[in-house]
Amino acid sequence: MPRPPGALARLARHTSNYSVGTLLITLASIISFPIFTRVFSVAEYGVLGLVNVTLGFLVSFGKLGLQKSVVRFYAEVEAGTRPGNKVEFFSTVLFSMVAVGAAIAAASAAIVLLLPRAWFGHSGAQLVIALAAPLVLFRVVDSAMLNLVNAEQKSGFYSLFTAVRKYVGLAIVLLVLFLVARNLYGFFFGTMLAEGLALAYIVHHYARQHLFDLRRFSRPLFMAMLTFGLPLLGSELSYQLLAMGGRYIINYQLGPQQLGAYSAAYNFSEYLQNILTLSFAQAIVPMYLRQWEKDGREKTEAFLQLSLRYYLALALPILAGMAAIGPDLLRLLASDNYVVSASLIVFIVGGMLVAGGTPIFSAGIYIEKLTKVVLYSVLASAVLNMALTAWLTRPLGIEGAALATLASYTLYSAATTYYGRRTVHVRMPWADLAKFTALALIMYGAVTHITLNPLALRIVVQIAAGALLYGALLLLTDRPIRELASKGIARLRLKRAQRP
Repeated sequence: MPRPPGALARLARHTSNYSVGTLLITLASIISFPIFTRVFSVAEYGVLGLVNVTLGFLVSFGKLGLQKSVVRFYAEVEAGTRPGNKVEFFSTVLFSMVAVGAAIAAASAAIVLLLPRAWFGHSGAQLVIALAAPLVLFRVVDSAMLNLVNAEQKSGFYSLFTAVRKYVGLAIVLLVLFLVARNLYGFFFGTMLAEGLALAYIVHHYARQHLFDLRRFSRPLFMAMLTFGLPLLGSELSYQLLAMGGRYIINYQLGPQQLGAYSAAYNFSEYLQNILTLSFAQAIVPMYLRQWEKDGREKTEAFLQLSLRYYLALALPILAGMAAIGPDLLRLLASDNYVVSASLIVFIVGGMLVAGGTPIFSAGIYIEKLTKVVLYSVLASAVLNMALTAWLTRPLGIEGAALATLASYTLYSAATTYYGRRTVHVRMPWADLAKFTALALIMYGAVTHITLNPLALRIVVQIAAGALLYGALLLLTDRPIRELASKGIARLRLKRAQRP
């Protein structure tokens, strides 16, 4: 298989940069997780999750799919295949997102207040959502700014900014909670203050480079980006329904107490697996878009095939490890009020990992701008998710909702792979999948036999032992990974030798 020279190394570097930032953000989330699960009751934590996913839906609507256009169109502007320059591009992105975000934020607050309270289960979420509507504007514009950073592949700055924003924001939220209002209103007031300050900084960062000029706003560019992004709006809204629709159904059928347990398990799982999948997606999408523009199909296909292999090698042990220690770790962090099953964790993490691999499988869709395919695929997945959640939640409880989400992500990934295969054909490496699965199961079996007390010590030993065992098995059984590790060690030795 031909290997794109240096492409894998660049992917590793950018993924590493994003991973450092994501790791720091995840650490902050893990630190705050036991605080919030104790400050709020289980039911309040469920309402908190309901408000957040609703805001996520409104933010997605406010972006109109334009944030998806940023990375794709920047690659064309940079390569010279589209007329215009950076000032025109940056100005069009910022001012269009400010105008659209402000309009959607105002409309959202008004519409939410007019909806029947019964839709929110009389939980109080309705008023909280309306008061937190300014976050829609902040997050719409913030998404545009961060996608510009991502398009420029400034992974180091991206990670530094998002990590600092997370910790400063957490400090502000905690100060408001403990000194002003120890309730959901205090939480969202602190969040608005923190995100407003962060947004002001990132806009100022680019403004100092003289990249914003209202006179350089390009209507043709805006319309082209809107044409590309609008079909993706439907897909993003549908994607949000995968998270939001299930929460509303759980709240309606089982109540806020069960919603709180589900939200805690979902957030906890998301924090831990984001280190791999979020960083991976942030790094790989702009890379394969650039590679397609410069090197063509063959090298892009080879790069994606190799990337999929390494993604599987990392994703499968995460799933096995979460199945082994997830329920105990959640109980340790969130308190004994949050007791969930191993199957719930497996279904949730499995769905997240399937979604995490989608940037590879759907590469052909984004390269050829087949946005309608994305729309139909995600919409079908969202409909399946809501139908299965409504059907499975009563007999299976929150495990049924998690199983519905896993099935929905699988459908989306399969659909985008099928329709994108004509442009970029990425094959599932079945032999590697079987091998990595076997190694992950061996690790799972070994980890579950560790029975130490207290619980915190046991979990630390299980994590360390699992990582060491899987890493050793991988090096013993996989030649490409041995070669990659050898090259990494050789580079480290060379750097040490070059030091004065």
